[in-house]
Amino acid sequence: MEWFRSIILRSLGETLDLLKDDENYIHMMLPIKKISNEFEDKLKQRISDSLKSITIRKATRSDANNFIKLHKNIWSSTKMPYKPFSKEFVEKLIDDPNIVFLIANLNEMDVGFGIIHYTGEDNQIGVITALGITPELQRRGFGTVLGLEIWKYFEDKGLEELRCRVSKENTKAYLFIKSLGFEELDDYSV
Repeated sequence: MEWFRSIILRSLGETLDLLKDDENYIHMMLPIKKISNEFEDKLKQRISDSLKSITIRKATRSDANNFIKLHKNIWSSTKMPYKPFSKEFVEKLIDDPNIVFLIANLNEMDVGFGIIHYTGEDNQIGVITALGITPELQRRGFGTVLGLEIWKYFEDKGLEELRCRVSKENTKAYLFIKSLGFEELDDYSV
């Protein structure tokens, strides 16, 4: 099955590379050891109302069509070029054990998502591939709730650090990622 994982990860990488030109992105990282209980509690206090009202679940194949609509809605609100995903492609990614799709739900409506995967020689690095909240619900703490859930997945896997890339043009996303404790990284190699 390792060959299948490799194909899926390569497909995901190729798809995302079409959307991302590295020179237009800031690479960021957060060592897991920097995620202290104090820092996590501080974030939770800041978003306590959001924590009560939103639920996060791991996506299943039945979420594929809804994810595609959600992705388009969120991506269309950014300056980044939108490239649609096919249902078959999303289902393959959801089936991959090294890729996790998280869906944020508010009042029975899906309002956000996070896509994460593992990389490095021993899968010791967690990568936030994508994270988004519907435009009308941004800046209300829901992205932070997703961020906390992503930490939980990575922490449970015993990872050493988290990484992501942020568009230089997307100041809101950059400030959000910084608020989660991420720092700029000069070398993005694994």
